[in-house]
Amino acid sequence: MMGLSVTSTQPNLWYSKEASRTISNQVTVIDNLSNKSEEIQATSSLKSKSTNIWEDLSSKYDIRNATFEEIKEISSALYQAGEVSIKDISLLTFDFDKATNNIKRLDRQGVMNGVSPDFNLYETKANEKGQRDWIKEISAKASKDFGYGNLIGYHNNLKTLDILKKLER
Repeated sequence: MMGLSVTSTQPNLWYSKEASRTISNQVTVIDNLSNKSEEIQATSSLKSKSTNIWEDLSSKYDIRNATFEEIKEISSALYQAGEVSIKDISLLTFDFDKATNNIKRLDRQGVMNGVSPDFNLYETKANEKGQRDWIKEISAKASKDFGYGNLIGYHNNLKTLDILKKLER
């Protein structure tokens, strides 16, 4: 029983280590609370900047009467602000004009690949300046995808629509 006895000359090491751990844990908790407070302040600062980017863009651009170039500018600004992902950017900035032209291009014999010259991937018409109502366009695409059973396209269009609606005046 020699190893289990405690004498008055022997310090109670277990108690000292435990007390030390308790103090250390309390300091850690206080440090963590301090860090959380700083994170909350930073997050609220980011949220106010986040709100500002949406407000700034909606005051600068009319999403219901915008060109594709303006959509690209909006997307870039939102991405730079950390508001949208790279996937969101690709959905917002898919170039339907370029895709339409690639589909309609002539084969090597100069024959159109069985595609009507009137073929277009857009669902809505742009005005003479190339502006269109992007909310109406993406809504039409979502409806079409849903009708065809393209649920991935449908959900992607709904996500794009959510982004665009945040920009609506």
